[in-house]
Amino acid sequence: MGTSVAAVAALIGAGARPAIAEPPAGYAVILDRYVAAFNAHDLDAFATVIADDFVEHNGRGGQGLTGLQATFRSNFQTWPDFHSEVQDRIFAGDRVVSRNLMTAIHSQPVQLPGTPVYPPTGKRLSWLAINIWRVADGKFVEHWDVNDFVVLINQLRSE
Repeated sequence: MGTSVAAVAALIGAGARPAIAEPPAGYAVILDRYVAAFNAHDLDAFATVIADDFVEHNGRGGQGLTGLQATFRSNFQTWPDFHSEVQDRIFAGDRVVSRNLMTAIHSQPVQLPGTPVYPPTGKRLSWLAINIWRVADGKFVEHWDVNDFVVLINQLRSE
């Protein structure tokens, strides 16, 4: 028995933790530039972080850099103070993952896919979103996301 425990301890490094790989160079910069462009509503700045042939997998956004810019142009008209705060970030392989707190004042009519139009309430809204991007050649080339639209819809109701 003693030999087995010693052998196992040697194999696992006697309590040593495996080294955590450093994030790929520049991934934090790409995410920070993306969030800065989003929060400034600077459509042109997205060209520094989004590939021309960007693929959006969420079914709500346009394709390519120009499609993303058109989608955000519409979003920023609907939510003039739309803001994203990164609460968690993970870098692994060719992926960037972030958990974001999204906030906006409900000052314009809003219609989400499959919902009625919600008239402005003046409420400050907040919901969480999880984003996953694939990175190639220093830019985001693909995107998947999940937004907590149940929480958002409950806030959009005027009751």
